[in-house]
Amino acid sequence: MIPLEIKAVADQAPSVTTLFFDKEIGTIPGQFGMFWLPDVGQRPMSFSRSDAITVRVVGPFSQALASLEPGDVISMEGPYGNGFSLSGGRVLLIGGGFGIAPLRFLAQRCHERGARVTTMLGFRCQDDLFFEEEMSSYGDVWVATEDGSCGYEGLVSCLFEQVGYDFDQAYCCGPEPMMKAVLDHYRDRVPLQLLLERYMKCGMGLCGSCEIDGMLVCKDGPVFTPDQLGPSFGACKRDKTGRLIPLG
Repeated sequence: MIPLEIKAVADQAPSVTTLFFDKEIGTIPGQFGMFWLPDVGQRPMSFSRSDAITVRVVGPFSQALASLEPGDVISMEGPYGNGFSLSGGRVLLIGGGFGIAPLRFLAQRCHERGARVTTMLGFRCQDDLFFEEEMSSYGDVWVATEDGSCGYEGLVSCLFEQVGYDFDQAYCCGPEPMMKAVLDHYRDRVPLQLLLERYMKCGMGLCGSCEIDGMLVCKDGPVFTPDQLGPSFGACKRDKTGRLIPLG
C-alpha cells in the first residue's frame, strides 16, 4: 500500500470534499485507487487530480474520509483499471452530479494537450454545483439544473441539441440512467467513452462483484466504449451479494 498524507482539504459543495495529497499519483484520468482507513474499511475512488480525490458523503466510509484533516494519513492500492483514451482536438465532457469529479482531471489533461474542451454539467440544484469554475478555466461550460436554479432548467439532456455535435471525442460520467441517455443520443454522432461505477470489493478482478455482461468494471474498465456495453448497461446491476437487481 502507498501511504498518502493529506496536505489540504477543500469543501466543494454540501457533502462534497476534496482531499489533496502530499505527492502526485502516477495515474491517468478515469483510473481509480482502493483507499483504506484502519477500522473503517476500503473503497474504490476515482481521482479528481493527479494528487487528489473528491469525496461525496454517502455512508460511514466516505464520512470518515471527508473528516480527514491536513497531516492525517490514508493508504492506497493502485491505481487500477483502464482510464480514458485521450484523443481529438475538440472534446466534449458530459458530467451528471458527482460524475463531474473524475472529469475535472480529464479536462485538465485534455487542456494540457491543446484540445478545445466543452463541458456539460447536470445537477439537481445550484447548491449541488461544484467544479464549474475549474472547468471554465479549460473551456466553455454549459449547466443544467433540474429546478432551474442555475443555467438551463431540466436534465443535462436538455443541452444536447444546443451544444451540438462538432466534436472529435466525447467523455461521460454520472448516474447510469443519464449515461444511457448520452449513449443512445451520441452513439452514431460522436465517438464516446463512458466511466462506469459498480459495486466493487477487491478492485483487481478477483471477486467478480463488479461484473457487467461478462466484463469486470475494475479490470476491463472502468472506462468503456459503446460497442463494449451490452444489455445490462442502464438496466441492472449486482448488489453486495452478487445478485442481479434492476437499476434503481
